[in-house]
Amino acid sequence: MKTILIRGTALGALAVATAAIAQQARPAKVEAVYWLSADTVSGMATGQPAGVEKTLLLQLGSDRSKPAPSAAHLPPPALQAGDRLPLLTPKADPEGEGRTNYRPGVGDMPKGRMELYWGCGEAAAAGQPFVVDFAKIRPGSPSPFGATPAVNAMNPPAAGRHATYGEWPNGRRGTNVPPGASLVGEHLVQGNYAPDMRFTVAAGNDFLAPLAPRHAALGSGAIRISWPALANARGYILTVVAAREDGTTVMWTSSAVRMAGMALPDYLAQSDIGRLVQQRILLGPDATECAIPAAVAKAADAPMLMMTAYGPEGNYGAPRDAPAGWAVKLRTKASYMSVLGADVSAMMRGAGEAADGEEAPVAQEPKSKKKRGLLRGAIGGVLGFP
Repeated sequence: MKTILIRGTALGALAVATAAIAQQARPAKVEAVYWLSADTVSGMATGQPAGVEKTLLLQLGSDRSKPAPSAAHLPPPALQAGDRLPLLTPKADPEGEGRTNYRPGVGDMPKGRMELYWGCGEAAAAGQPFVVDFAKIRPGSPSPFGATPAVNAMNPPAAGRHATYGEWPNGRRGTNVPPGASLVGEHLVQGNYAPDMRFTVAAGNDFLAPLAPRHAALGSGAIRISWPALANARGYILTVVAAREDGTTVMWTSSAVRMAGMALPDYLAQSDIGRLVQQRILLGPDATECAIPAAVAKAADAPMLMMTAYGPEGNYGAPRDAPAGWAVKLRTKASYMSVLGADVSAMMRGAGEAADGEEAPVAQEPKSKKKRGLLRGAIGGVLGFP
């Protein structure tokens, strides 16, 4: 009987000790999340022939409610954006807040046709183009555009998902920081509705270098796009979009699998990047060139080339002994846009710098605007853009 009592006492003490250790090891509940989205933009999107811009979007969400929320990000000096970036709470948007990839409305189904091309190579593969006749698409019918890559939804903080929300700048798009800005160093986020978040960004999670692809016309009529490999890039995708006067949209993507261009979101989870590289939807991190088929290069005037490099992701969290839990995610990419095969520098110098005294092609501007309108209508209606 004495042995049983001793054994029972020992087991009870062991259970209490185990529970105490488990309680100490259990991290605090995550009360706040903070996302940094860093994009290095180059090409025509910057408004300069060889322009480079860096944009940054900061988003803080917390379970705590405050009637007068106040928060700020104190960045390292290397960011060159000031000592304090205020995280403002925007006015409520009941229609859009909290929805993943929300778009305010769906455009009307476009008229005309779309010609789909895919894959790198001087000549389009057999079976291309795949022609989509919009007049024959019926509501509820299967998508004619090919594969729709399955990717994990990335849900950054938003007013609709958190009791209190703040962002920098006070809008949904990132804002420019100096071209030489760097995220490397110690960061501190603090406010009256979230615990202090202190984390250090290493060089491997900094802004990606800018994409600087070169365009080379080949004898076959194809255009070879080549670029220096970006350090830390995980995968690439290229897209060409053009519109003809008859309403036909031409779309090509570097994916080896047929799919609509611009079907991927701005940022991808790291697990999705690796899988999409294996599926040959993304070009791998070692890729440095891709030939755009002659049929695409000649399909229409002034086709637009867009390129994205998906970068690494940094994740940081509160120490285990912190009284309140928090989590930080830093995601990176680089993006580029230009007219395919064109001397963008010459195009953007303007009328005052026309070569050899020739009159600048001012009269062509309305035609370009018309093409942009065709592109916006066709692509927007198909992919659900407003």
